[in-house]
Amino acid sequence: MRLNGKVAIVTGSAGGLGAAYAMAIAREGARVAVADVNAEGLHGTAEAVRATGAQCLAIEAELGNEAQVVAMVDQVLGEFTRIDIVVNNAGGALLGSTAEIEKVDRYKWDRVLEMNLTSAMLMSRAVVPELKRQRSGKILNVSSRSARSTGWFSSVSTDYVAAKAGVIALTRQLAKELGPYGINVNCLVPGFTISGPRLQAAWDSMTDEERNRMLEATPLRRLPRLDELASVVVFLVSEESSYITGAAIDVNGGSFMS
Repeated sequence: MRLNGKVAIVTGSAGGLGAAYAMAIAREGARVAVADVNAEGLHGTAEAVRATGAQCLAIEAELGNEAQVVAMVDQVLGEFTRIDIVVNNAGGALLGSTAEIEKVDRYKWDRVLEMNLTSAMLMSRAVVPELKRQRSGKILNVSSRSARSTGWFSSVSTDYVAAKAGVIALTRQLAKELGPYGINVNCLVPGFTISGPRLQAAWDSMTDEERNRMLEATPLRRLPRLDELASVVVFLVSEESSYITGAAIDVNGGSFMS
């Protein structure tokens, strides 16, 4: 198993992609701490992870709250004695957010940046002292295809695009700073993925024209499966990616080619 003996934290893991990432990491032998503000979904994920035979710690936390993030990291260290991997997956958009700059709501703007970008910064800041002490570690931030170019689909909000673009820039800055300590920092950039009821509703709310345009702009002509993203996550947090850092890895069927 590629992650045997490792300890991983996966944020935003109450369901959907976060849960899939946590399960995939657990299957590779890691002990996993799952964190989310959604207590019910979080404990469902923890039970599924434990069913694989892996040890799992479920921590209900608001990932944009500094005190809660610090307390969570302390709890993981107290339980598992080390941290090797952090997957900063927490985030999302708010209902009613808009792509029209004149209609951007300041509260929603601040909240979406906190959910997606500030949470990744706070988690990274909290775990870095331990990773530096070990002189090893993997931080994987999760961005979005929406951060790569405009016009992906009309319902993507300005606050979400800005936050996810910031996640890519944060990744590069951290990779430069932490590389001398043996710490790899990379970014997963997934395409639109139906990973739960909210995203299913977003897909269903699109017009046929919009859905077809998205698929026609994707050379593979389909949306991704959860396992296709989770397998890349496992690669990026394993020793197989030991000479990759500062990279933003696109897993979007070819819809964006840098």
